[in-house]
Amino acid sequence: MPEQPGSRIAVVGGGIAGLAALHELERLAKRSGHRADIDLYEAADRLGGTIRTVRDGPYLLDVGPDSLLTSKPWAIELCEELGLESELIATDETHRGVALYSRGKLRRLRFGSDAPPMKMVLSFLTGGIISWPGLLRMAGDFVIPQGAAAGDESIADFFRRRLGREAVERLIDPFMAGIYGGDANRLSLPGTFPRFVEMQERHRSLLVAIMKRRAEERRQGPLFKSLRSGLGQLIEALTGSLEMTTSYLGTAVSSVRRVGERYVLDTAAGARGDYSAVILAVPAHVAASLTSEMAPDLSAGLGEIRYVSSATVFLAFRLAELKERPRGHGFLIPLCEGRRINGATWVSNKYPGRGPEDAFLVRCFVGGDRTPVELGRDDEGLARTCVEELREIAGIRARPIFTRVFRWERSNPQYDVGHAGRLRAIENAASRLPGFWLAGAAYRGIGIPDCVRDGREAGRRAFEFWRQFAAG
Repeated sequence: MPEQPGSRIAVVGGGIAGLAALHELERLAKRSGHRADIDLYEAADRLGGTIRTVRDGPYLLDVGPDSLLTSKPWAIELCEELGLESELIATDETHRGVALYSRGKLRRLRFGSDAPPMKMVLSFLTGGIISWPGLLRMAGDFVIPQGAAAGDESIADFFRRRLGREAVERLIDPFMAGIYGGDANRLSLPGTFPRFVEMQERHRSLLVAIMKRRAEERRQGPLFKSLRSGLGQLIEALTGSLEMTTSYLGTAVSSVRRVGERYVLDTAAGARGDYSAVILAVPAHVAASLTSEMAPDLSAGLGEIRYVSSATVFLAFRLAELKERPRGHGFLIPLCEGRRINGATWVSNKYPGRGPEDAFLVRCFVGGDRTPVELGRDDEGLARTCVEELREIAGIRARPIFTRVFRWERSNPQYDVGHAGRLRAIENAASRLPGFWLAGAAYRGIGIPDCVRDGREAGRRAFEFWRQFAAG
C-alpha cells in the first residue's frame, strides 16, 4: 500500500468514539489504496473509556454500559464488520420485565421486549404504580389538543403537560434517570429524546404514538444486546483491527495549538506536531481545557456542558440464601421515593455467563443528579449502603459473598435545556478550525451506538480533509 504524501492525523481520546473514528479512518484509507499516518493519544493506561469489562474470578463485570440498543443499528453494524456477529447475545427473556419502586414497594412491569403494546399498557394500569386519579390524568392525553412544539423544554415539562404530574414523578423520572443519571426537570427533551417531539407533531395523542412505536420495535426483535464476553470484547476487536495507528497510552494532551496550517499537540513528553487533521474524542470539559488558547469561544461553549459523576456497585449473593430469586432484569426508583440508590440490575437474569449458577449477581447504580451525596462515602461505605437498600427495597437479607465498586468521575454528560443552542455554537466555533472535529457522548447522543456513529462521521470527514490536504 503506497504512502500518501502529506502530514498526519491525530485522534485524542481512546473511548468508543475515538476508536470508531480510527476504524473509519483506516477503513477508508485501505479502500482508497493509501496508508494513513495516524496517532492516538489516550491519557489512561487502557482504551475503551467507560466501556470496560472486568473478569474477577468467576464473575464477568461490565462496569460501565452493559448493552447495545438495537433500535440504533450503528454499534451492531460495527460488531458485524469486526466479525463479532456470532458473539452477539440478546437479553434473557425468561426473566423479562423491569420493576419500579413506588410507594414503598417493588411493582413489576410484566412485559419483555417482545410484548404487544396493549400488554405494556395493561401492566401500567394494573401495576399500582400510578393512582387512579393519575391514570385518569394520563388518559387526558387522548383528548387534549395536540399543541405546537414548545421549543426547547425539559423532559418533565413536556410530559407533565401531556400526561400529568404523577406520571412524570412515577414513570418518566426513573426511566430518564436510568439512561442519563440526571434530573428530568433539567434535561432537554429535544436534546435527549427528539422522537417525542416528532410524535407530538405527527399524532394527536402521545400515548397512541408510543404504542405504535412499541409495535414497530416488537417486530424488530430484542431491544438490547451485548457480547458473550462483555462489551470489552468490542474494544478488543477494534484495537486489534488497527494497522496504521500508533497508540500512545498514558499520554495526556495538555493543549492543542494551531501553527500555520498544521496542529501541534502539547504533552508531558513534549510537543507533537505536523498534524493536518485532529479529532478530539474526549469529554467536553477536557476538550474545553485543550482548546482554551487556540479557540476561546469554542472552549467556553464546551465548558457549558454539564457532567455528573456516578458509581456502579456489584454484589453477589448465594442463590440458596435468597428467599426467592428476584424477577425481571432489575428495578428503577423515582426520585420522590427518597432512596439512596437510583436502581439496580439483576445481572444474573439479564445476560447468561456473568457469574456462577449458584450465585446471584446484582449491579447497583449510585450518584448522578439524584444521589450525589452517596459518592462521598468510601468504597466500603458505598457497598454497605447498597446492601442496606437491597434489603429494604427487594427483601434481600443475605450477606454478599462478592463486592466490587467502580467510580466514574464526571463521566456522564447532561443535555440540559438549551443543549441544541449550545451545540450549534460549539459546531460553529469548531467549523472555523480547518481539519478539526469533535466526537463523543457530549454532543449528539450518549449511547454507544450514538458514539459509534459520531466517531465514524468524524473519521470520514477527517479522512476526506487529509486526502485533499495531502493532494494540495
